[in-house]
Amino acid sequence: VVRSRKHASQEVSTRMPLEELVKLFATYGQHRVLVTATDDDNDTDNNAQVPGTRKRGVSVDSGCSSISLQNNKVCGLTQYDVVRFIQHHNHELGSSLDTPIMSVARTHAPLSPSARGHMPHITVRNTALHALVLLRDSHNSALPVVDADGRLVTEFAATMLRGLTHNSIGLLGKPVLAYMFGLRMSVLSPYVVHENFTLSQVMSGLLRMNCRRAWLVDREERPVAVISLTDVLNHFL
Repeated sequence: VVRSRKHASQEVSTRMPLEELVKLFATYGQHRVLVTATDDDNDTDNNAQVPGTRKRGVSVDSGCSSISLQNNKVCGLTQYDVVRFIQHHNHELGSSLDTPIMSVARTHAPLSPSARGHMPHITVRNTALHALVLLRDSHNSALPVVDADGRLVTEFAATMLRGLTHNSIGLLGKPVLAYMFGLRMSVLSPYVVHENFTLSQVMSGLLRMNCRRAWLVDREERPVAVISLTDVLNHFL
């Protein structure tokens, strides 16, 4: 992956301003970048390193690791890392973090297929193949899975296709929960927030639960909006 990094994700310099990095993530749909150290950065590194071994690297986020490959340090940096960096510096952001989450979320109409602008979703009875088609058509990375009353049960993400092989392809014809069980996936409770939450609370929850998105639900626990890491970063532009 590292050897083909230019094809896997965009490569940036450690000198890129944070604002430009946030714009890259929030505006251009990039989920991760590869940060390469400049010659000046390499000169300041006095610790010898064997190529191919993992070590601490220079990045916006102090928790980011790098690998040395053919005398070049490469550091993977994700949206999650940048949100964590912003959260660690929340004392510098003033009242921005007190923004109501409804101002950040992408809201939708109630869960009714006939309602204009309704939130794309699948029910527990829908097949995994139906979910896959809806993910493609709605250009979403994940969909809420709801019960017969429209209450949020779990989420179905595009990443759940990673465990699929030619031996298990038949699971696509089963309901989404059966598909998850068939691939021995845990049916996790999604991160749920309500309209009285602030941006700071949602960011803390995303980081604490290691989630890529939060689902905003109404009083009946029906999903009406989703807040992704991209939405959070876009707020700071």
